[in-house]
Amino acid sequence: MSATALRERLASLGARPAAARRAPPERRLPRGFEPVWTEYGLAYRLADVLPIGRVVGRLPAVCHAYLDTETTGLSGGTGTYVFAAAICRPGPAGMEIVQLFLADPAGEAAFLYLLQEELDQAAAVATYNGGSFDLPLLRTRWVMSRMPGDLRHPEHLDLLSLTRALLRPRLDSCTLRVVEDRLLGFEREEDLPGAMVPEAYFAYLRQGWSPTLEAALEHNRQDVLSLYHLHARLLLRLAGEDSRMEAPDWLALGRHLLRAGRRADGWRALRRAAEIGEGPASGLAALLMARTLARRRRPAAAEALLAGLQLRLPAEPALASARARLLEWGLRDLAAALGVVERALVGLPAGSPHRPDLEKRRGRLRLRLDRLDGRHQPRRPQRQASLVDEGSQGGQQGGVVRAGVRGQLVDCQ
Repeated sequence: MSATALRERLASLGARPAAARRAPPERRLPRGFEPVWTEYGLAYRLADVLPIGRVVGRLPAVCHAYLDTETTGLSGGTGTYVFAAAICRPGPAGMEIVQLFLADPAGEAAFLYLLQEELDQAAAVATYNGGSFDLPLLRTRWVMSRMPGDLRHPEHLDLLSLTRALLRPRLDSCTLRVVEDRLLGFEREEDLPGAMVPEAYFAYLRQGWSPTLEAALEHNRQDVLSLYHLHARLLLRLAGEDSRMEAPDWLALGRHLLRAGRRADGWRALRRAAEIGEGPASGLAALLMARTLARRRRPAAAEALLAGLQLRLPAEPALASARARLLEWGLRDLAAALGVVERALVGLPAGSPHRPDLEKRRGRLRLRLDRLDGRHQPRRPQRQASLVDEGSQGGQQGGVVRAGVRGQLVDCQ
């Protein structure tokens, strides 16, 4: 097909000549970003120092770099780009913040190269859900950009996992916005919602500028500042030094420390939760401790622990059930176990989910006690069989025949 015929065919399909196509818009950089030349091309970086403010908590022993990214979506697939990354670390003059911006998808290799340089300067890195989202996505983009090797990063701490372990009993949601409001007392003014951040970047690529782009980048910088303060507060709770901790907080801390292998610290946190005596959290802490004592063959110590707590929490049926089970099988004191169950059933509502279990246990305990008292003797089947003393000579002659009648043995010559 000749060139003239090809043009006529394209014109019939509605294709415009190359000269008539609209040129890509000239994009304007957000305020504060400066170009940085790398061996992979041009990247854009903002560097600033902000006041840290009042820090409530304990500072980490290792200086962490706090990382947060903004992406074009939450799917995390190969079509998702990281268009902004903020890293902050405390310094002598305040909080040092470096933010990278992907002004054009074609410059992704330079963007990632500059991010790798920032990560190489950190002794450790902390994120919020970075172990499941940010870092895997950055590694994917590194491969998609045909960068050599793999993306490197220092030791990683995911603050979302720690937040869930220590604060889940108190928070209905563990999003960073909720944690800022409920734990840190932060209130952002004119903050751009996270769901609108990708659209701000798409508008920038299409039109060369977006009125909400700078708000999206400010959202990214605020995130890393919040991570620093959140880390300090979580370290305070890990040390058990937060004055606002109550029984649910001590229980969560104890279970987390036990899972982490810090048995002595975990045991002290559970004991603190039980000593406070505040409803189900104290009861569950005591149950966990009693279970451990029982496994270590110390049922008397476990019973003393549960008995002491039940005096302060008589309305906790889970304590009564666990204590009765311990008395029944650990200490073999059926009468005491029955007394615990009957006292618990007195004030228990009819619709309580614990009532069927306690009633079933009461019936079993009564049956076992009746059997021990001889008031319920199971009937044995009559036996009419004779046993011959195999040791006597001549079979039955001269031997002793034993005939069983109603379970009694009678000697017959």
